[in-house]
Amino acid sequence: MIKIFLIQLIGAMGFITLDISYHKKKKKDILLIEIISYLLFSIHFYLLNGITGSICNLIGMFALILIYLIEKYKLRNKYLITLLFVILILIINIITYQNLYSLFPMIAITMVIISFLFNNENNIRIIGIISALSWLVYAIVYKSYISIVFNMITFINIIYSLYNNRKMKRLK
Repeated sequence: MIKIFLIQLIGAMGFITLDISYHKKKKKDILLIEIISYLLFSIHFYLLNGITGSICNLIGMFALILIYLIEKYKLRNKYLITLLFVILILIINIITYQNLYSLFPMIAITMVIISFLFNNENNIRIIGIISALSWLVYAIVYKSYISIVFNMITFINIIYSLYNNRKMKRLK
């Protein structure tokens, strides 16, 4: 019972950091916080035997680190590196395929990685909705109860953040 509680707690910490990221104004801040949340998600799903979800989160975390470094140091080939990560996710998904539901982490992580090619933070948030819904399906299948609750909260939180940002732009 304590093990289940700790696994769900790790997932909760991942979602708290993820929700915080969607309220940040700068892309750099969103990236840094999401890197932490992806590490926590990777641990969470690994402990639930959701291997595909765990590996996809790890790859997503490394992709976000790379995107952060590319933008920080103004490196080139952002699109090529993104393409390589998407191909890697596809290969990993084929290798770790468990069932139809194991496709959902691939969809979620691929969408997040692609979203950071945009310079518009609202595009990142909109794609975050697709990611949250994909993870919600996966969480239901793997009985990640905390993920079910927090993915619904994340979905609502992103909608609120989009609304709030649109409202702030109108006031300017």
